[in-house]
Parts: sequence; C-alpha cells; structure tokens
Amino acid sequence: MESTTLVFGALVVLLLLGVEILTVIGLGAVLLTLITDQFPLLNVSLTMFDSLNLFPLLALPLFVVTGDLIAAGGIAAQIMRFSQSLVGWVRGGLALTTIVASGIFAAISGSNAATVATVGKVVLPEMSKQAYDRNFAAATVAAGGVVGIIIPPSVAFVLYGVATGLSVTDLFIAGIIPGLLMVGVMCVVAYVISRKRKFGDRTQFSVKGVLSSAIETRYALGAIAIILVGIYSGMFTPTEAGAVAAVYCLFVAVAVTRKLKLRDVPGVLVSSSRICGLVVPIIAVAMVLSQNLTMLRIPDAVVSGMLGWSDDPTVVLIMIVALLLVAGSVMEAAPNILIFAPMLAPIARQLGIDPVHFGVIVVSTLAVGFITPPVGLNLFVASATSGAGFASVTRAAIPYVVALLLCCLVIAFIPWLSLAFV
Repeated sequence: MESTTLVFGALVVLLLLGVEILTVIGLGAVLLTLITDQFPLLNVSLTMFDSLNLFPLLALPLFVVTGDLIAAGGIAAQIMRFSQSLVGWVRGGLALTTIVASGIFAAISGSNAATVATVGKVVLPEMSKQAYDRNFAAATVAAGGVVGIIIPPSVAFVLYGVATGLSVTDLFIAGIIPGLLMVGVMCVVAYVISRKRKFGDRTQFSVKGVLSSAIETRYALGAIAIILVGIYSGMFTPTEAGAVAAVYCLFVAVAVTRKLKLRDVPGVLVSSSRICGLVVPIIAVAMVLSQNLTMLRIPDAVVSGMLGWSDDPTVVLIMIVALLLVAGSVMEAAPNILIFAPMLAPIARQLGIDPVHFGVIVVSTLAVGFITPPVGLNLFVASATSGAGFASVTRAAIPYVVALLLCCLVIAFIPWLSLAFV
C-alpha cells in the first residue's frame, strides 16, 4: 500500500506540473504493474487492446465526425439563428442564444470541445459588435459547452457505460432533463449579468420568425430527431444512431447545403481522427490503471473509507460530488470516468442509489470541471477562440460554476430528474 501511495503522490505532482494526461496515466499504470506484481506485464498490452475492442466505443468517433460535419456544412449558423429567434428578445439575448445553441449543438455532436469551438467561432464576433465584455462572452461560450457531455448523445455516457456495464441508451435518456436544467440555469445567470451590466441589443420576438428559423434549421433538428427518437424507440443502438447521423450530416453538407465539397471530406475526417487520437489512447491506459487498482482492492478501500466516515446517503453523496469536482478540475472527464466510476459505483449500490442516476451525477459533476481551473478545457478553448486572457475568462466564469454546482446537487438529490424517462 505504501508503494501505491507513493505512485499516486508522484502522479499528482506530475499533473500539477502540467505533464500530458496520457503520459501521467500511462506511467501510473506501468509503475503499478511493475511495483505491485499483482498484474502480469504481458496483460498490459492485452488489456489496452480489449478495452478498445468494444462495440459501444464505436459511437465515440461517429459522434465526433457528426459534429465536425455539422460545423463544415454551415449548419451551426442555422442553429444560432434559430436559438436567437427563441431567446434573442430578452436582455442579453445573444448570451442566452449562445447557451441555447450550445445545448442544440450538444444534442448532435456529444462533445464539449467541439461545441465550444464551433459555437464560439460563430457567436463571439457578433457579441463583440454588440459591446459585450470579451471575458464574459468567452466565459458564456465555455459554460455553454459544459452540456456537451450531458445532453445525449454523450461521449462521456458511452465511456461510463463501458466502465460500469450499464446500458448506454438508459444513460443517454437519463441525461436529457439534467442537461436541459443546466441550460435553463445558465440562461438565468446570463440574463441577470447582462441586465445588470446592460449588455447586448434585443430583437423583436416573432412567432413567424421562430417558425421561419425552425424551417431553416430543419436539417439540424432532423439530426437530433434521428439520434433521440431512434435511440428512445429502440430502433437504433447509440452506436448505430451515431453512424446514421454521420451519414445524414454528410449528405446534408454535401448535397443539400453544399457548403462541403467531396474533395474536402477527407480533411474533415482527418480533423475528427485527431480528436479521437487524443482520447482513445487515454481510454486504453486508463483501463490498465483501473484494472491495477481493482487487483489492489483500491475500490474496496475507497468504499470502506467513505462509509467509515458516514453511512448517511446525503453526506456520502456530498463527499462524492466534492471528490469529483476536485478530480474534474485537474483531469479531463474521460480518464476520471474510467478510473473513478468502477470505484464509486459500488458505494452507490450499497446506499441504494440507482446506478443510472448515479452515472448522471458523476458525469454532470465532472462536466463542471470543464470550466474550473487549473485544467478547465473549455476555458482554454474559449480563451484561444476569443483572444481573451485565461485568468480573466476564469474569473468571468465563476457565476456559471456556482450555478452549475447547485444544479449538480439538485440532480444528485432529486432522482426523478434522471429517471423520469428511463
């Protein structure tokens, strides 16, 4: 146990020093394998292969490709216009538009980084024209991207399903209401700040305008319908829905909107493969680390330790949310899910918490880490897209962080929000 503690201490130091997460987790997996002698070294490569040889994981690249095709096909601008017709008439309408558009884009792409980058490119120049504070604008884009891993389809829910053996379809359905709740709460925050600081111009609300923009956005809404209706009705598995959505978006981008030429399709696929190339190796080494931890009975020790503090479900849930918030602030969601889900799921079972509901708690809490330093991936993307300083964007995002944390507690203690349609 002392050697295990030493390894984890070294990994924390490396994380704080800014070493790449793949290197940190891979080094931890190999060191635990060598030091503890509980896991044959030959099994490292076998585990890495087996962890990726799973049908549900095929959904990951398919949804990434779908998001990139939407961006390349000019559908993102249509989503923005539709969102603006819905909420652009209130004070801070463009900030609210950003959040609503992020929610719609998340319902197609399943990726937070893709949501931030795509929505940010469209909305940030317009927010600058309307005299929004640049830091607030970037923080709003970053916060809107949080729902990218909660509103289905969600890459994070795919990973959680793989790590715990739960139905990815059930997890997708369970994320609908919590994701919409987060969108609504962030809209309230954006409205309050915009009204107080007198940001933005207002547009005239028009039912005709909403219907007109909805018709214009029909191809994006069609992609959402294919994914959600197909999965909810049992017509598709999540992986099959990702494949159908990718083909649909390719057809729309090439043959309907004609924003994408056939000769440019390989470039889109290369861009998608780069994103997958960052995530997939992390999944492989994280599964090796997770198996090492299981062999060392670390999950059992975590269960005993937490329940030793208290067997009150309320107290334990607050402890878990706090742990995940800290973990999400220093490490990305994918490795956190693969490492912590197998550890924490047994605690939820012992406390009588529904496994699907607990999955939503884990993913929604880790999502807040995307706008929490020092990692704060969404903050980095929004900062780079807007040209604003990282520290300034981080300060501007604090109201969103507080609001989303309150959302996480509401989701944790009201199971109906996750289980209403499951």
